[in-house]
Amino acid sequence: MRNKNKYILFLLAILSAFFFGLVSLVLVNLVGEKYVYLVSLPLAFSLCMFFMLNRQLFFLVVVLSRASLDSAFDAIKFGSFGLGAVLNALIILIAILTVLEKPVNLDLKSRKILLAWSMFLAISFISIFYAPSLLASSKVFLILLSYASMFYLGLSSVRNKADFGKWISIVVYSSIIPVLWGIYSIIFGTSGLRFNIIEGFRLQSTFNHPNSLSFYFVLIISICFYLFKTKPEYLSPKIRTLIPLYIIILLGLLIMTKTRAAWAACYLFFFSYAVLYERKYLFIVLTAPFVALLIPEVQERMVDLQSGNDFGSTGYERLNSYAWRKKYWLDALTWMSKTHYLTGYGLHSFLDHSTQFGMGNAFNKQKIGINAHSVYVLLIFELGFLGLLAFLYIIYSKLKALIGLYQYEKLLIFTVIVILVEYLFECYSDNMLDYLNFDWYLWFVVGLTLSYVNLRKSTA
Repeated sequence: MRNKNKYILFLLAILSAFFFGLVSLVLVNLVGEKYVYLVSLPLAFSLCMFFMLNRQLFFLVVVLSRASLDSAFDAIKFGSFGLGAVLNALIILIAILTVLEKPVNLDLKSRKILLAWSMFLAISFISIFYAPSLLASSKVFLILLSYASMFYLGLSSVRNKADFGKWISIVVYSSIIPVLWGIYSIIFGTSGLRFNIIEGFRLQSTFNHPNSLSFYFVLIISICFYLFKTKPEYLSPKIRTLIPLYIIILLGLLIMTKTRAAWAACYLFFFSYAVLYERKYLFIVLTAPFVALLIPEVQERMVDLQSGNDFGSTGYERLNSYAWRKKYWLDALTWMSKTHYLTGYGLHSFLDHSTQFGMGNAFNKQKIGINAHSVYVLLIFELGFLGLLAFLYIIYSKLKALIGLYQYEKLLIFTVIVILVEYLFECYSDNMLDYLNFDWYLWFVVGLTLSYVNLRKSTA
């Protein structure tokens, strides 16, 4: 087995040499005066060398730092190629090598979960060959494959309680730089803020979009609350005492992202906890929305939904974000041919076709491609109802497995179940499959949880 892995790595080294050699021939002529692009090649090579020298340490560093790297990767991105793509490929490779070296000893429910991933990925892969753009759809497929890889790596990373404690702590520690940069951005108005003439300033910190940051914060808040209530020994007493303050800071930054779906998801978590576990918190939870409405940013976002529900008498008035979504979804699904309902138009096809049905106003179609802003509409359009059902089966299989393990680690299982339910809710109105940072951490945490609680079950 080790010799096989050496052959694989040797082959990859040869392919990498050819690739970097070809890239270097054209890179200097193409970068013009943007010399920062020249940094991308040696950095990509350094990432590969780090991976070759110590794969386990490399993965740990990736989990710890990935939430802080979007801005840096975008700054040195060259066309559709960037260090993010290199990192994705290496994560997929780590998962493949993990399967070859030490495959996880799976129970029946875990096998069904991996089968669900396999079905979804198979449908996605086949769709590449009838999608409008082979390169773009292949890139999307590799991103989806990286999500499955992170889940499997979470599943294979826990051999004992200490492993779980180490990895769940690293996930939380990954938020420190985004939090610090977010606070700094709010105070000094740096690039961590995104300005829109309609929405005003929204916090995005080290992420490439405020929505992606907001969902990541909801995930971290949920994990921190679990750690606060359980007070595990793998956290030092000092860190345990700081967790409530950290949660408050995260909640404040979450508000500054101005992402309503994330606000609702976070509220769902605390409301569910109060109802099921500690009803003394119900008063705080029920009054929290009224207190939040005193915050100008929250008022603005909620008031926005009260107007702009149609294009108005002129046909040129602005739709609010939710009204626009509903019209956009209806236009997309109406435009679809019935012959594509089963298998869709292929990965990345929604963006390519969106200018054919998306309306910029009552009379003219939009001039630029815009994504679906709903995972469910996106999947129906790109992979058909087969793809949508396969995706829902991934979530269903995980929820079923988690519910079956509830008695062994109740609060942890509750936390992850609510996180997945939140994810289903978030998928209704946002491009959740596009938020790589968030999806990596989400699926990694779900894999860690299933592995750890299965371990608890086997020793019970």
